[in-house]
Amino acid sequence: MKLFNDDSNDKIKEKVEALKSEIERHNKAYYVDDKPLISDVEYDKLLKELQDLENRYPEYRDLNSPTLQVGSNNFKDTKFKKVKHRKPMLSLSNSYNIGDIIAFSERVEKILNDEKSDLEYVLELKLDGASISLIYEDGELVRAVTRGDGIEGEDVTDNVIEIESIPKKLKESVDLEIRGEIVLPISKFNEINEQRLKENKEIFANPRNAASGTLRQLDSSIVKERGLDGYFYFLVDAERLGIKTQSESIKYIERLGIKTTGVAEIIRNTDELEEKISYWEKAKENLDYETDGLVMKLNNMSLWEKVGYTTKSPRWAIAYKFPAKQVSTKLIDITWQVGRTGKITPVAELEEVELSGSRVKRASLHNIDEIYRKDIKIGDRVFIEKAAEIIPQVVSSIKELRTGAEREIELPKSCPVCKKELAKDEGMVDYKCINEKCPAKIQASIQYFVSRDGMNISGFGSRLVEKLLELGFIKNVVDIFYLYKFRDKMINLEKLGEKSVDNLLKNIEESKKREYPKTLYALGIPYVGKFLATLLAKESKNIDILANMTHDELLTIDGVGEKVADAVYNFFRDEQSRDIVEKLKEVGVNFLLDETSTPPKVESEFTGKNFLFTGKLKNFKRDEIKKIIENMGGVNLNSVSKKLDYLIVGEDAGSKLKKALELGTIKILTEDEFIEKIKV
Repeated sequence: MKLFNDDSNDKIKEKVEALKSEIERHNKAYYVDDKPLISDVEYDKLLKELQDLENRYPEYRDLNSPTLQVGSNNFKDTKFKKVKHRKPMLSLSNSYNIGDIIAFSERVEKILNDEKSDLEYVLELKLDGASISLIYEDGELVRAVTRGDGIEGEDVTDNVIEIESIPKKLKESVDLEIRGEIVLPISKFNEINEQRLKENKEIFANPRNAASGTLRQLDSSIVKERGLDGYFYFLVDAERLGIKTQSESIKYIERLGIKTTGVAEIIRNTDELEEKISYWEKAKENLDYETDGLVMKLNNMSLWEKVGYTTKSPRWAIAYKFPAKQVSTKLIDITWQVGRTGKITPVAELEEVELSGSRVKRASLHNIDEIYRKDIKIGDRVFIEKAAEIIPQVVSSIKELRTGAEREIELPKSCPVCKKELAKDEGMVDYKCINEKCPAKIQASIQYFVSRDGMNISGFGSRLVEKLLELGFIKNVVDIFYLYKFRDKMINLEKLGEKSVDNLLKNIEESKKREYPKTLYALGIPYVGKFLATLLAKESKNIDILANMTHDELLTIDGVGEKVADAVYNFFRDEQSRDIVEKLKEVGVNFLLDETSTPPKVESEFTGKNFLFTGKLKNFKRDEIKKIIENMGGVNLNSVSKKLDYLIVGEDAGSKLKKALELGTIKILTEDEFIEKIKV
C-alpha cells in the first residue's frame, strides 16, 4: 500500500532536489568564494532538513548528496594544484545542546559495551578557521593542503610557508601528517578592516572568511602581510608513533614545536562538560582567535576504529556549537535615534532572528559614514553580530543576494524628533541636533540622570519619562524633584496607582543623598563615566571647586587627559549646565564628598584584572592611563606574561603585542576600544 500518491512523492523529491541545490550553492560561497550567504546556524538547519528527508525517504538519497560530502565539490576550478589526501579529511557532527552530547555519549557506550567503564573524553576548542593538513618528511615541511572536498584539496604550500608561527622544521626528524586550522587573529582582522575602510574597500565579514580567502591568494606576499596564524589538533596515524591517546598526541605535537590552543581537558561525564561549556562561553571572548564551540573526542585511540565513522564524520567525536555569534537576516528599515548629546544614530530594523541566545530585531549601524563605507541598503540581507557579546550590530551586507529592489539609506535633513537643523563638528563623523530644547535630548538626559549608575531612582522607566514629558510635568532633570506637586494626577495615569506613585516620590527624595561621584556622573558630562566621576569627585571634594577649576588645573589630576579636561571645563562654562547644577543644589542634591567614608569602589569587568599598555598613546600620558586602570580596580604590570588579562595597544606597538598574540589568551584592546569601555 502506498503511503503517498505520486503527487506527494513528486513534491518530496522536488523538495530534496531544491535543498541539494541550495546547499551546494552555499558550499561554493563558503568554501570556494569565501563569501558566505548565510550563517553557520542557518546552513546547519538546511543540512539537517535534507538529512531528515533522506532518512525518511532513502530512495531520494544519492552518493552526491551534500549530507555525504565534506566541504565542496566546486573547488575543482581552483588555480591551485589538486592533491589527494592520504586519509580523508572528515568534518565533525555538530550539536547545539547538551541533549545531543548525551545522546552521542550513549551511542558510544552502546557500541563499546564492556569497554565503556574506563571511557574518558578530551575537550578541545573548536576553531573557526580554514582547515589545513601539513606533511613533514624528516622533520621538514614539504606540503600544505586545504580540506577541499575531504578527498582531495588544494596545494597551498607556498602560502603556508609565509605563516610565521608554523614551523618549517620540527624539533625532531620525523615523518608525519598534522591537521589543524589556519586563522586570522581577531586583532589583525580588526586592523585589516579598519585599513580597508579607509581605502574604501569592501571589508571582510569575519576572521574565518578573511583567513580562508588569504590562504588561497596566488600572491604569497599577501599571506605574510596579513599575519595568518595556525593551531593544530590532530596527528594522523598517531599510534604508528607509539601514541595511545588524543591527549598524548597534543603533548607530542607541542613538543615538536607545533602550536596548539593549549586546551585539551579530560572529562568523564556530561556534568563536567556543562561546567566547561559555561566557562568557555565567557572565556572565549579573551582569545585572539575565533572559536565557535568545543570538540569532544574519545581519548583512547584504540577505540576509534571500534566506534567507527560515517561517510563524512567520525563517530568518536562531536562538536558542541556555542549560540550563534553572527547570523544573517533582512534589513527592513532604518530609524534614527537622538541621544542626550544630540547625536543622531541610525538603528537597523530587522526581521527578528536569534543571536547569541536572544531574539534580536534591532541593531546598531553607528553613523551614516559607516553605512556608506559598508554599502548597506534597506532591503539588504545582512550579517549581524553582538559587539562584546552585548550590543547587536550590522557587520556587512550580502550583496550577492540583492534583487534590485533595495533602497539607499539617506541622512535625515533635520532632527527626526524636533525637526530642527543638524550640524557636524569639524573633524567628527557624527551629526547632532543642536536644539537644546529637543524632546529626545531632554528625555535621554533624564533617563541617564535617573539610571542605576546615576541617581538610581527605581520606578523611573523610559515610558514613564516619556509620558511625564508629554504631559509637561517635567522639562528637565530639576523638575523631577517637584513631581510631588503632580501626585494626584500621576495616580490616575495608566499602570501607576497610589502605591507606585508614592514609592517613586520616596525614591526621588532618597536620591538627594546619593554619593557625590554618582550625582556627578548623573550630570552626563561628556567622557565622564563611573570611573572618572569617582576620580574627579575624590580630587575636587565638592562641585563648586570642580566647576571653578581651570583647564590646566584639571590636567594636573592623574588620569585626566585633554579630552576629559576640555569636556569638564566647557560643561561648567555653559550657562544652562551651571544653572541646572545650581538648581539641583537648591533642592538638596548632594554634591559634597563625605571625607569620613571611602568613595564607592566601582566594580567592573576590569576589577582585579592585570593590564599593560604598549606603543604610542594619543589620548593619555602614561601616568594618566595607569591611574585610570588603578581606579577601575585593575593592576598595572610591567611585562607580557600568562598573568596578563588586557594589553592596550597604541601606535607602533612592537614586541609586547607580538608576544601577547603568541600566548593567545590575552585580550587586545585598541586605545579607542579602551576609551569606549571606561565611558560605561
